[in-house]
Amino acid sequence: MITKDNDNLLYFRIDIMDKILQAKNKGRKIIESCENHKQLDCAKRYINQYSKTTEDLVGASELEVLLLAKRLYI
Repeated sequence: MITKDNDNLLYFRIDIMDKILQAKNKGRKIIESCENHKQLDCAKRYINQYSKTTEDLVGASELEVLLLAKRLYI
């Protein structure tokens, strides 16, 4: 999705970034809809898949923080 060339510059397409943002928003909605620990475990698996697929460490970290905060309230 995001590639590096020999000069260590990143090149990406806007449509790819849009899909990444949509996936991150979906993760946020999944976490917000969780009502028990089993659902939170499934949300954790979604975050892991999101991280592997998009290589977006910042977005995955934000989702992890939301997940941890949600675990405190359940």
